Amino acid sequence: MKKVMRNKKVIAMMVVGLVAIFLATSGVVASPPMFGDASPVASTINYQGQLTDQDTGNPLSGEYDMQFLFYNALTGGSQVGTTVTRNNVAVTNGLFNVKLDVNQADFNGQGLWLEVMVEGETLGPRQEILPVPYALSLKPGATMSAPLDGAVLRAENTGSGTGIYGKSSDGRGVRGHSSTSYGGFFSSDNDHFDLALGGAVGRINTDPDDENSNLILSSNNDVTVRLDNDGGEESKFRIKNSSGIDVCTVNEAGDLSIAADSYIFMSGNDFVKALNTDSTRWSCQFNGGVKIWGGSAGTKSIYIPITVPGVLYGQKVTVEELTIYYSCQDGTSNYITSTFLDKQTDANNYVNIVADFTDRKSNTATSYTLTLTTNNVLSSNQGILNLQLSLNFADDSNYIQIGGARLRLGHR
Repeated sequence: MKKVMRNKKVIAMMVVGLVAIFLATSGVVASPPMFGDASPVASTINYQGQLTDQDTGNPLSGEYDMQFLFYNALTGGSQVGTTVTRNNVAVTNGLFNVKLDVNQADFNGQGLWLEVMVEGETLGPRQEILPVPYALSLKPGATMSAPLDGAVLRAENTGSGTGIYGKSSDGRGVRGHSSTSYGGFFSSDNDHFDLALGGAVGRINTDPDDENSNLILSSNNDVTVRLDNDGGEESKFRIKNSSGIDVCTVNEAGDLSIAADSYIFMSGNDFVKALNTDSTRWSCQFNGGVKIWGGSAGTKSIYIPITVPGVLYGQKVTVEELTIYYSCQDGTSNYITSTFLDKQTDANNYVNIVADFTDRKSNTATSYTLTLTTNNVLSSNQGILNLQLSLNFADDSNYIQIGGARLRLGHR
């Protein structure tokens, strides 16, 4: 094996491509030139050195097998990345040049030292990897500052990946601040979201000490949240669930649509007879229901007034379902014959929402539900409802018990 030694005064090393090289102009760290869709700079370093004979000090020539190892300390420490092997490296008058392919993620801004082996012999001591001076602006913890009208730092991905990715183990992945303008500004050139917050990681808050919510919007100004839509789309604000269904929207007119339903309950004690001449009689129960007798055989009608907001929080209310809770003492003789729900259009007129003529004869406490689809949208002018039950009585000895009624209200 050839004897070699390293002349410390002659051997030099340059790092190119592993760290970004920036230009200095008027004291400002300038952006690197843009190359459009060209391939990015390779993650390699260029290493130059000189080999001399160990005994005579004369420069060597020939081909030599070399290995290059990176460590995180001058002596000892741990190896970083994998060993780079270059066989049959041409050496002329002692001078050689090699390009070392490295994994940029292995460097990660930490201090590193290079150990060189030639023909199995380690040439020591290790050499410290030093950055190109202006690449220090990308060293972890570094601050880039300049009085520019444009961006101090710009990252652009011309592919389908992420432009900037921020992650923190116990802090903020990305934080923005401005003394006079936007702390963060997001925009999109297509129909995608300008700002998408995933999981429980989205947070916008002017109080960094408040950690109680996943997403907090706060401001010391007049406007806490402002949503502008200048693209001509109908929705001004929209929230979708995991199935892609709108659960909350606010349109251009300010109408609020919420997927969650509301419910209004009416007690059986609220029912009244249709005519003052009716022979029906009843007894109120402690649970809010009522037992009704016909007084005489025949069909009798009872009504219940319904108080429900026609417009709630600026949104028209839709009556979507009607449920009746009831039981019959003897369903073979006394039972419910029809169910009506009407909406008043003026003092003298109405429209029918539902008319059901199914006989309800259950002798055990139960309920039935009717789906409402016609004339069922209430408004600021039409919101008075009337519920009517027609009851058949074959005798006056058996009652029909009405527990009450329920309306399911939608806000869509």
